[in-house]
This record gives sequence, structure tokens and C-alpha cells, in this order.
Amino acid sequence: MGTHRTFLQFEAVLGHCEQRITEGSLSAAMEYGRKMGFFDAHNSLLPSGQLLAQIILPTIKETRAYSGIQ
Repeated sequence: MGTHRTFLQFEAVLGHCEQRITEGSLSAAMEYGRKMGFFDAHNSLLPSGQLLAQIILPTIKETRAYSGIQ
């Protein structure tokens, strides 16, 4: 998986976690994501986090901005 795609997936899942918490901090969102099984102890996406990202995000390769389609 490309670095850019990995970053977009991470951000999508983190954004999802931010919406689910009452505290307004990124550290609280990360903690929520760990408790839900989306992130590991090193803040990498686990398979469940990758699956969530696939559900949240449109497929990147089909997006005009990333495919070079005119």
C-alpha cells in the first residue's frame, strides 16, 4: 500500500474516532481508536481500522485527482 493511501486511511479512521468522543483532543481520539481495535500501540492501523477506512473512503485509484484522468 502506498504511503499516501496509508496516510489517507489513517486520517479517515482518526476523524471517525474524533466524531465519537466527547473530549476534543487527538490523544483521546487515538485512545478510543485503540480501544475499538482500529489502532495498535504504535498508532498503526490494524485490519479492522483498514476495513473501516475502506468503508469511509472512496477508492483512491478511481478518483480523477489521483488517476491522471482528464
